[in-house]
Amino acid sequence: MPEAPTELRVRIGGEAGFGIKAAGQMLARSFVDAGLETFDLTEYPSLIRGGHNTYLLRVSTQPVYSHVEPVDALICLNRETLDLHHHELVDGGAVIFDPADFAAGDIPSRLRGVPVPLTGIARDAGGKIMRNTVALGALLGIVGFPLTYLTDSLHTQFAKKAPAVAESNVAAAQAGYDAARAEDSGFFVQLAPVEGAPKRMLVDGNEALGMGALAAGIGFYAAYPMTPASSLLHFMAAHDREYGVVVKHTEDEIAAMNMVVGAAFGGTRAMCATAGGGFALMVEAFGMAGVSESAVVVGVLTRPGPATGLPTWTEQSDLRYVIHAAQGEFPRMILAPGDREDAFELTWKAFNFADQLQTPVVILGDTYLSDNRQSTPAYDLSKVTIDRGKLVAEGDIAGHPEALDEDGRYLRYKVTENGVSARALPGVKGANQLGNSYEHDEYGFGAAGEPAAMRVAQNEKRMRKMEVAASLAPPPAYFGAPPEEADIGLLFFGTTKGPAREAARMLESEGVRAALMQVVTVFPFPAEKVAAFLGAVPKVLLVEGNFTGQLEGLVRQECLLPIEHRLHRYDGRPFSPEQIVRAVKEVL
Repeated sequence: MPEAPTELRVRIGGEAGFGIKAAGQMLARSFVDAGLETFDLTEYPSLIRGGHNTYLLRVSTQPVYSHVEPVDALICLNRETLDLHHHELVDGGAVIFDPADFAAGDIPSRLRGVPVPLTGIARDAGGKIMRNTVALGALLGIVGFPLTYLTDSLHTQFAKKAPAVAESNVAAAQAGYDAARAEDSGFFVQLAPVEGAPKRMLVDGNEALGMGALAAGIGFYAAYPMTPASSLLHFMAAHDREYGVVVKHTEDEIAAMNMVVGAAFGGTRAMCATAGGGFALMVEAFGMAGVSESAVVVGVLTRPGPATGLPTWTEQSDLRYVIHAAQGEFPRMILAPGDREDAFELTWKAFNFADQLQTPVVILGDTYLSDNRQSTPAYDLSKVTIDRGKLVAEGDIAGHPEALDEDGRYLRYKVTENGVSARALPGVKGANQLGNSYEHDEYGFGAAGEPAAMRVAQNEKRMRKMEVAASLAPPPAYFGAPPEEADIGLLFFGTTKGPAREAARMLESEGVRAALMQVVTVFPFPAEKVAAFLGAVPKVLLVEGNFTGQLEGLVRQECLLPIEHRLHRYDGRPFSPEQIVRAVKEVL
């Protein structure tokens, strides 16, 4: 047998209700516990029950940044899965199937069929619902992986249920393992645990966002469920008492945004999150956060629009929307995490930026980040810092003469050189203040006649914060070859990071050197650094998940530079590394 590869790509397919995602994530945990690296991709239509669902898992002994196109093994929990996905399998790829659901000759000759009586074994173990567990055991059987990691994962999964539930699933997995070994023990992929590998977490993007918020000391989280942001609400609710966070499931997104503005006024660190459609309802109160200079963090986790769009799929088409959301103009910072480590780090930093700037900070993600899990090193909490900015939390405002007028009265919106005023919390002695949605003077009152000079002073004061934001903003991240040594540059933002890094690795193996720039802070836009990158590479391919080229528009607007080559995707699916590689080869 040839030397075993170090990577396995497996897709599980079937109808909603078959437990496909739960089974896949149990499998992923098994591999992570054994020291392997994983990345998964869940795809499902917006149906409560029925419809075709799949779970794609990539497992490797090396770090992985995204999914890839080829599949080594396909687990068919129904007949439709073979019809839809057989073309993705490499030659010699395995098809694990229940012969009761298939006819002779259904499996293409270029593939290796592994018949396992999934339904029969599951019924013998205690119920048809365990067909997915039987299939997982069968997969481990053909790749020669120890079953103990899966059985440990099963015990963890069902720890809160009666012991018999876990034992029945373990029996089902063992029977599937034995059946597959009897049919096929010479599959071309053979995986083994990695001894001494560092411990990894298995987290999705919303869990990473939630952990970042907890690390930042969040005190209040409000949201109305909307895919793909819903699981962040679930995460926060599961940890509220442990970390002392008030979590509110509001009646709608309007209430959520208003509540976080109120919570920020009271002094707690506050956040809400939604998708693009929910953010549309938040926009007026988002503007109130701007004019009242409220330190709030807003997660906008995007999916394809317009309107309801494709609720369970992904896209990067809300970039311009969040930059310009709300009537009028006010400062904001927009951060676009590319993976789960970015999501954690940028979230805790977002709370600092919101406090330092006293203005909303947006975390712009998408379904590809929110829904999919990746093996990740434990986050380094020693790097987390807390900076509340110009906050006066207690005592007497008289001790802060820089915040007072000549008569000793508190100026909540004092016009300052950098636009940031001292912020006193309710209860600070002498800090009488008014906060509302109106344009106001330095005290917070709408002056009689609404004088033009007042409006100009306050508008300019707020907008000066953009200079502070630019100085605080996380810079672009660079990967791959140095720009001056590269054959081509890839420019992107958000979750295109993972596929782009994988593409660069594939290109490197073919002798093509790619320099990568990830725009981390998309607003304020890092024009000088982007222009320098574009000037250093011989060619550039701009990659983004929308139709109109929203990042490209920012480059043209802010850098006054053209983009000759672009790759867009807007079918609801994330980029694959292979798609980027093909585009690079066309450019070169």
